[in-house]
Amino acid sequence: MNEKAVLLALVSAAALGCASSSPAPAPKAEHFASPGTSNLPFSEAVRAGDYLFLSGEIGRKPGTRELVPGGMEAEARQAMENVKANLERHGASLDDVVKCTVFLADMKDWPAFNDVYRAFFTKSLPARSALGANGLALGARVEVECLAYKPQPR
Repeated sequence: MNEKAVLLALVSAAALGCASSSPAPAPKAEHFASPGTSNLPFSEAVRAGDYLFLSGEIGRKPGTRELVPGGMEAEARQAMENVKANLERHGASLDDVVKCTVFLADMKDWPAFNDVYRAFFTKSLPARSALGANGLALGARVEVECLAYKPQPR
């Protein structure tokens, strides 16, 4: 067989091999309920492949529907603690966060929120958006939602 015939045979065999192999099934999204706060109409987190999507966290005491006392800075600190705990429950950390969206009841609180936020993200800062919101759950002053990238074992 000449070189051209060998090359054609190899390409044909490779094409047949690719056509006959079935693609790996797409991973299914996993939904994780919020512990201690039943009947809420959302998941606290959803894993889709290597991404972990967190629902927004407010400055509520864990397992309750009560905001921590002390105003915006206390709520911001608790919201970030809640984000951190949520990530850890699902095998991730603040170092894995790639994007945050911050909702503030009053944009005047943006500098104070930034002071709290920087205490939690000490290595590298995720991409972030911040916006004013006309009303947050439970009358909260701040809500933070995050997206983390954490490659899963294959």
